[in-house]
Amino acid sequence: MDHIESNVRFSGNHAVAFSRSVPPQEIPIVLIIDDDSTARLTLAAMLHREDRRIVFSANAAEVRGRLESIDPDVIVCDLIMEGMRGDELFRWLKSNERWRLTPIIAITQIDNPVVRADLLDAGADAVLSKKATTQEVRAYVEAALRTRNMYKTLCGRTLQLPEMP
Repeated sequence: MDHIESNVRFSGNHAVAFSRSVPPQEIPIVLIIDDDSTARLTLAAMLHREDRRIVFSANAAEVRGRLESIDPDVIVCDLIMEGMRGDELFRWLKSNERWRLTPIIAITQIDNPVVRADLLDAGADAVLSKKATTQEVRAYVEAALRTRNMYKTLCGRTLQLPEMP
């Protein structure tokens, strides 16, 4: 059942913030993957803005089949989930030409520098603790969106080289 809280409508796997000033095709999509529904809703509340669409998924395996229809600009993903782990999804995403430039923010309860390094090696662009503040989560997502926009701009341009004499 849908319910509206502030300017956000939560419905199953989606939370959409409404804005009249931003065309729908320009609204960035943040995909949150976590098997804990409370964690998903907490992250959505932290990231709430009128110019952003939040999409949820409860597991990494489900995401693989839905990515084309979601087309996220940033992925925020838990490490430990049933089925496919977050780091397995990161490796798959980064090996896929279509998704290799999509920024990934790993979220984990594990406070271990080796695990954090392994997540970065697996393809995460940043690693946050599940204890991260709203300010930290927002800052990392904003940085990831800036990176994604830069990739989109650069990929949309044709490289013009000067003529050789």
